[in-house]
Amino acid sequence: MLLTESTVDPFTTLTLALSRNTLSNNDKHVAICRCVKSVIPNASRVSLWKFNQDRTALDCLILQDDTDVIIPDNVVLNATSFPDYFEAILQNQWVVASDARNHAVTQCFNELYFEPNQIYSLLDYIFQDFFKAVGVICCEATGQPVEWTNQDIAALKRIAGITSMFFKE
Repeated sequence: MLLTESTVDPFTTLTLALSRNTLSNNDKHVAICRCVKSVIPNASRVSLWKFNQDRTALDCLILQDDTDVIIPDNVVLNATSFPDYFEAILQNQWVVASDARNHAVTQCFNELYFEPNQIYSLLDYIFQDFFKAVGVICCEATGQPVEWTNQDIAALKRIAGITSMFFKE
């Protein structure tokens, strides 16, 4: 039997895509977002962020919603503006906020980000290079809050692990 992408699970498809030297970084970023959207059904929006050298800022590399893939220009989150979030994500490697607007770590995004984009829930996980935080995979639920399941969290952790194998600082 010949294996095609439709007969291979999303995690294997992602691993194969990220291992291809012929794919551009943007194509790899799209593959990560597509994998997340395929295994975490309540993720209305998925984005990929990269830390600066001293882990005091995150730069958005890509955002995928239900209809578009967007490569944002100069969308940066700074630790000085969002200290609770940065402390939590760097210390714990994840943030699970089903009620993101009232969560102690994420409510700082309400006015500037959550409300204008109708975001109610956030699920983030760090990816690494030799145990050093390189970036964050972010899942957002829009329209209404969702309860992230243990399966969602495990899937995002697995995708972050796969991403970590190929994403170098």
